[in-house]
Amino acid sequence: MIYRKATEKDIEKLIELRKKQLVNDSCQTNINIDVELKIFFKKGFKLGSFFSWIAEEDNKIIAASEICSFETPPSYSNPSGKIAYLTNVYTENKYRCKGIALALLKLIILEAKEKKYTFIRLNPFKNDTRIYQKLGFKFSKQFMEITI
Repeated sequence: MIYRKATEKDIEKLIELRKKQLVNDSCQTNINIDVELKIFFKKGFKLGSFFSWIAEEDNKIIAASEICSFETPPSYSNPSGKIAYLTNVYTENKYRCKGIALALLKLIILEAKEKKYTFIRLNPFKNDTRIYQKLGFKFSKQFMEITI
C-alpha cells in the first residue's frame, strides 16, 4: 500500500471516487457532474484551496481523503479565519476495514496542521462517526470538528 498526496494528474480518479462516494451516500445520480467536478478540482489545485491524500495498491487509487478550505472573518478562536473542510473520505468496498481511511485521515490532519489551519470540520454521513471520534473530532451544532 502506498500513501501519497494527490496531484492534478489524479483528477480523473478523484472524480470517479467522488461519484462512488455520492452513490454510497444514497445521492441521486440523474445528471452528469464530471465537467463540474473537473473544474472544481483543477481550480482547487491551482488556488491551493484543495488538497487530498490517496492510497494506492498496484498503481490503482483505492481510497482518498480531501480538504477544501474556506475563510471566515477572523475571530478570537480562529485569528486566521481559515477553516479546513474534510470531505470525500472514501475507500473502495474491497479495501474497507483495513485501517486505510484512518491512515489517510492522520496524513490529512497533519498537513492541515502544517498549513496552520485552526479547525477541521466535516459533516459525517449516517453512522460514519466512530473513526472521526477516534481521531478527536467532536460534535458541535451542525457538524463534527477538531481543533488542531
